[in-house]
Amino acid sequence: MSFRLPYSKIIFEHLPLHKIAFIFLFTASLLGNFENSYSQDSDNAGSSKDQAQVQLASVPGISEIIPLASNIEVRLLRTQKILSDTINNNTLVGSLKTINSNLDSLQITLNELKTSGTPSLNSIKTFNLELQAVIQNFKETNSPLTEEISKIEGQRKMWLNEQENWLLWEDSLVTKNTPEQIKITFKKSNAAINTALESLVPKLDELLRLQESSYKIQPKIEILQDEFESFSQQNKELVILDQSDPMFSSEFRDKFNPELWENTRKGLVELSYTNKFSGAVYFWGFLLGIILFISVYLLIKKNNEAIESDSEYKFLANKAFASALFISITTTFILIKFDAMQATEELLIAIIVGVSFCYLLKDELKSWEKQIVYLLVLLVLLNDFFFAINLPTPLIRIYITIISLVLILLCVIWLRKRRIENISKIWTFFLLIGALYFGIVFLAEISGKEVLALYLFDSFIRTAIQLTLYAVYLFIFHGALKWLLVYNNSKQKYLSTENISSSVNQLTWFITFLTIAYYILPQLLVTWGGYSNLQEANRNLMALGINVGDNRITLQLLIASICVLYGSYIVSSLFSRFMMNKTLDEKSLDKGTRLSIAQLAHYLIMFIGFLTAISVLGFDLTNFTIILSALSVGIGFGLQGLVNNFVSGLILLFERPIREGDAIETNDVPWSTVKQIGLRATRLVTYEQSDLVVPNSELVYKNVTNWTLNNRLRNLILPIGVAYGSDIPLVMKTLMDAGKANEYLVKNSVPTVLFRSFGDSVLNLELRVLAKDANRGLSITSAIYQDIYQRFDKADIQIAYPQLDVHLYNADKSNVAKTEPKAKDN
Repeated sequence: MSFRLPYSKIIFEHLPLHKIAFIFLFTASLLGNFENSYSQDSDNAGSSKDQAQVQLASVPGISEIIPLASNIEVRLLRTQKILSDTINNNTLVGSLKTINSNLDSLQITLNELKTSGTPSLNSIKTFNLELQAVIQNFKETNSPLTEEISKIEGQRKMWLNEQENWLLWEDSLVTKNTPEQIKITFKKSNAAINTALESLVPKLDELLRLQESSYKIQPKIEILQDEFESFSQQNKELVILDQSDPMFSSEFRDKFNPELWENTRKGLVELSYTNKFSGAVYFWGFLLGIILFISVYLLIKKNNEAIESDSEYKFLANKAFASALFISITTTFILIKFDAMQATEELLIAIIVGVSFCYLLKDELKSWEKQIVYLLVLLVLLNDFFFAINLPTPLIRIYITIISLVLILLCVIWLRKRRIENISKIWTFFLLIGALYFGIVFLAEISGKEVLALYLFDSFIRTAIQLTLYAVYLFIFHGALKWLLVYNNSKQKYLSTENISSSVNQLTWFITFLTIAYYILPQLLVTWGGYSNLQEANRNLMALGINVGDNRITLQLLIASICVLYGSYIVSSLFSRFMMNKTLDEKSLDKGTRLSIAQLAHYLIMFIGFLTAISVLGFDLTNFTIILSALSVGIGFGLQGLVNNFVSGLILLFERPIREGDAIETNDVPWSTVKQIGLRATRLVTYEQSDLVVPNSELVYKNVTNWTLNNRLRNLILPIGVAYGSDIPLVMKTLMDAGKANEYLVKNSVPTVLFRSFGDSVLNLELRVLAKDANRGLSITSAIYQDIYQRFDKADIQIAYPQLDVHLYNADKSNVAKTEPKAKDN
């Protein structure tokens, strides 16, 4: 058994992001143009039909017959040119014979695998690779044949239509009195049409026979695929548990004979690059790679300053060549499958991708992270190299044993560095699991469980490759989306920097969730042998679910429902951020109006998303409406207060007696600033910076003082008391000067000073001023009082304080005694 693990094919053929790339590149244009394209196609189809009817119904004049006949001759020459340029039948027949022969050989090989006892894991993988190569060759052979048949059939339909037209015209125009030249022209035209049809039909018949013979091969392919899948599933457990010679046994040592070293030397000698980059698939793949490389390189160079200013992506600024090389090659192999690629070609691609990947990350990783990346790339290159030279199994077993010991040792070293390099607890957990995992691989290999060890080792490398490349492409998608939003936002400033970052993170998590659910998880199940292919894994995984009444809620429906809800949240968040953008302050909508619109749109979008999610799960919205109607009575009584607050919230949002940022005050609510108006309650912030949540009904049904509803001006009344004997005109002038001096008062408003009353020990005056901002009332009052105190001190004006006069009288005791009545004797 030889070791054959095509890891670069694993990377590119099974990478679960290939459909994400297609969605990311083409979905926007397809969605934008689908409706127009459909309507245009429908209109074109209808117009073509109408034109055909017009051609059949309308008869040209005699003057138009000869020009039309001349056009027939030209089109006949074009048809003959098309027939001369058709595909080579001999080449096609030879390709089909080769495919048929390869299928027969594969059938024999499969029968041998079935009858030879427990097959090896490597033999199953090798057979699968050869089968996929034959299938790809069959597709490449059939594709041009189908296109050629469609082209010839189109010509035949055109000439049949012409034949029907000319027969109609001849019946209508050719009579006894028709000029002889017109009759001759009709004969020549009909002859040309017959010539074209007589040349097309045999060619079309020949191509159809070839197609029939080619599709006789398809049942053989499908039967062979079904047999192989059934065979591999049945033997999977037996293969893994197959017992081989322990590494310390004499039987294992006896395998290191001259024949083994000769096979190893022969594999090294035969390792040479053979140019198989031929055919349409390789040509278009090579062309796509060049276009992507140039595009990415120029894009990075053009935006070098912007990339360098970004802390996350600045390492790409001076590595445009390596970045373009890595992205172009990996993307090409994601979009195009190269099933028949040789092992040496895979090794070359793996070297280019691995080296460019390591070069990109060499300055961005910690020492232990860099070691992990370098080790992973080294393992991939070694595996591709051993696959290319077809390294014998005993040497592969030694290789896996040594690598397992090295990985166990590295896990222990990295665990010891945990405190030095501050490795997180989750990495510590993974390192412990890794050490245990490779310990099992090591024990399985030395004890003779050769295939089990190879299976565990192989599955680990595949999983590491898939997760690494997934993380890389998620990082690229995050950067591309961030760049698009920043670029489109640079002129109009629809979103702030914080909003862009938040929006990008939300969209990235959304794509991550979809990718994990539909591609990463199914692909891991395929990698670990749960299913034979990605389609089967995805189909079976998404079919898992539970029955709820007459409906079955599957995992696919649940994921779709979650995506609808999260998508609604993203859309509502983007709309809210756009409405609350500071650049809209100059527009006709004020902040309060925009807040009301944003919140109503948020609740409306979320409600529509909720109904859509319920519908996606399979529930009938009619029944859901009936349930809501039945619950409305209970809601009306049991949740009367909640409904009241909800309606009050709508009143506040539409009528807008208070808005975000307003300063309000009620009998129960102190002076507060409105921060957020919800549908149930409004959040206020008091002067002490505490949050006060007030039910909306309290703000609708009770008196509310809104100091900033129509304007932010506020009249401030400052009472001042001066002592009796003060110079009242001087006091009033001093107060007037103090009222004019404060910068936060309205300049064109004259302060007012009033003499209000005579107090017990004070003369009561008032200073009335108009403040620009009601929210600064306390600070303005404090500043004016300070200014008044300083001015009174300079003007020697005495501020009144309470006074009490006490009058003492010295009464004569004798007089007091005389006035007291005498007691009567009893």
